[in-house]
This record gives sequence, C-alpha cells and structure tokens, in this order.
Amino acid sequence: MNWKTLCAAAVAVSALAVLPARAQLAESVAAVVNDKVISTYDVRQRATLLLVSAGLQPTPELQQRANAQALQDLIDEELELGETGNDHYHITVSDADVDRRLEGIAQQNNLTKDAFLQQLAQQGVGADTLRHQIRADTAWQRLMSGLYGSRIRVSEQEIRDTQARAAASATRPRYLVSEIFLPASNPQQFQDMANGAQRLMEQMQHGVPFPAVARQFSAAPSAAAGGDMGWLAESELQPEILGAVQRLQPNQMAIVQTPNGIYIVALRERREGVAASTVQQVSLRQITAPAERRAQLERIQRRMQGCNNLDQSITGIDGAEITDLGTATESDLSEAIRTRITDVPSGGASPVAVDGDQASMIVVCSRLTGGGAVPNRDEIEDRLYQQEMAMLSERYLRNLRREATIITR
Repeated sequence: MNWKTLCAAAVAVSALAVLPARAQLAESVAAVVNDKVISTYDVRQRATLLLVSAGLQPTPELQQRANAQALQDLIDEELELGETGNDHYHITVSDADVDRRLEGIAQQNNLTKDAFLQQLAQQGVGADTLRHQIRADTAWQRLMSGLYGSRIRVSEQEIRDTQARAAASATRPRYLVSEIFLPASNPQQFQDMANGAQRLMEQMQHGVPFPAVARQFSAAPSAAAGGDMGWLAESELQPEILGAVQRLQPNQMAIVQTPNGIYIVALRERREGVAASTVQQVSLRQITAPAERRAQLERIQRRMQGCNNLDQSITGIDGAEITDLGTATESDLSEAIRTRITDVPSGGASPVAVDGDQASMIVVCSRLTGGGAVPNRDEIEDRLYQQEMAMLSERYLRNLRREATIITR
C-alpha cells in the first residue's frame, strides 16, 4: 500500500453518485498469495471502494484500472498481514482497534460509524472490505514503527543542508505541485497506465477532487497527503515533470511519462523567486563556559569553521556546554542576540562575552536567504523522516513480494 493511510475513505460518501448494482457472478480465484486466496469477489469489492472513495464514475476503462489496483493492494495486504502475524512479530489488531479507526473516519464525515458503513453499503461496499484494509494498514504501520521508528535519525546537518538548498533555490521560481504516480516497468504497463491516467484526469476535470484520486490510486509516498508535494524548487523536480510544470498555468494538469511510470501532475500555484537581499534566517548555537575559561573560548572563536565539530572543539574545557538555539528569522531574534551576531559570517562565531560567572559566544551555523520560501526546521525534519520511513517500508514490502509465492489468474 506504499504507506497509504485510509484518508480516502473519509471523502463525503453522501455526495457520491450511487454505483449501478452489479449482477451476482460466480466467484473464482483471482490470486493466491503463499497459502492465502484472494477471490474475484474480494477484488470487485475493493475496486468499488476505490471508485466510491475517489468519487469516480465506473466507466469500463476506470473499472479495469480499479480492478488492477485493487488486486495489487490486496496482494500487498496479504503479504503485510502474513509478515505482521508471524511467530516472530505476532502483531495483532483487535476489532476495537479497527472500530476506533472507523469511528475517526466517520467523524470526518459528520456521521456515526453505523451510518457511515450503511452509506458505504448503499454504494455496494461491504463493511468487511474496509475493515480488512484498516486491519492490514494498522498492523503494517505498527511493524514499520517498531522496526524503524526509533532508528531513523534526521541529523542537524541534513536539516541545515536541506534549508541551505531551499535558500539557494529561493531566488528562482517555486511550484506548489500535486502528483499521482502510476508505476510501470514494461511497454504494455506504460500503455495501460497512460490510458488509466487519461481516464482519471478526465474525471478530475469534471470535478472529482484530485486528493481523493491520489489517495486511492497513487503509488507515491505523497498519496497519504492527497498527492501534495508542497512547494518545490526547480532543482527538486524530475526533469520530465519540471518541463510539464513550467508549461502549466495554476489549476492545470498534465500527464507525464518518466522512466519509472506515468505521472499526473497538477500545478496549484507558482511563486516567483524572492530577491537575494530579502529576509534571512539564521541557525545558531551557543557555547558557554565558566568565566575563567574565557581565553580558551576566544581561541576557539578565532579558529571557528562551522558547527560540524563543535563537540570536539570544546573537549578539555571544564564546564563548557553547547546549546542549540535553533533556526529563526533574524528579525525575530532578541535585540541582544542580533547585536552579537551582526557581521558574523556563516560558520563564524561572535566575540566572547562575559556575564557574571559565565562566558559565552554564539556560533552562526548558517545564514539562509529566502524568508518564507525556506521551510522551518520542524517541517524539514518531518519531511525527511517521512521520506525515509516510506523508502524503508517500500523496500521491506518489495522484499516480501520477491520472496513470496504469488499466483494471479
């Protein structure tokens, strides 16, 4: 599921057109995953949920695309449930856990859980279909969090480097972009995905919300956020996508083929680059030590070359401490700190000041030009964390696919 959440099921069901009733068909096996059977009924139910949640009318082309997506999702879910439920991990998701997730989804629609499930039933979706999806998604998230949640470390250097790249790009145009990614690896898949993308785009041009479609059909990590990629500089976009985005006007979409698959990209807004002399953000650290160690701090101050080795630089200075003052717009700093770092270059340190029994200096780790175009520290840390988690999750699932016995009919 590529770390998808179930936000798509929170689309206001009452606003969706009722899907036509389907004739009862003889059921058969759609796939076997290790020793678990996925029936054609399972696939039809999940495909209906995909279409209903995205608000899409079931044209023959879209139904075919939904069936293919549903089958892949169900295969992945069987792999996830098999892995999370094995003797090594034994992760269980109780009915109460599922009910809590369902209640949360229903509340987003201003409905009770029972009313929400009833409306889904009117669209042809049984409660077990959604409950199965929730159970697999919850178990997989718990496994990934347990395996990697505490191991993913976003370093201060990564955050500062990302901020620096954003600041360097701030003088050039930036784009607020959404994406739907349909992966493909051979000519037939590329053709199928291109046809599917065309059908999806036609539906969105007739009013179906882009986020709803992205949540259900996109294979990109951004699917959980409705395809929202946020503000991106030109250097952060794939060349094929950048070329398309540059030709679009706000609120326009385009289909783009890349080496890995087909994208539907939507340009929501364009922002011209800011002047190079605009607001600056500064990343600061403070070194303090007993006043009698002032001379040692001054020697460090004269040799200061950035924040990468600060811990080593104070080795041997009794009582010395480093405090991370974070990243802030320079105009938001107190007058005392602004005065101390005036004319201090990036990587340098302010003159040592003594206040009572403490001596201190402020290190300017970086100066970032770009004002509001530069994401703050927390935004960057969260983005890098989610990217790493999505990559690890997909890698783990890819290995499960490779090792599993999967037979499709």
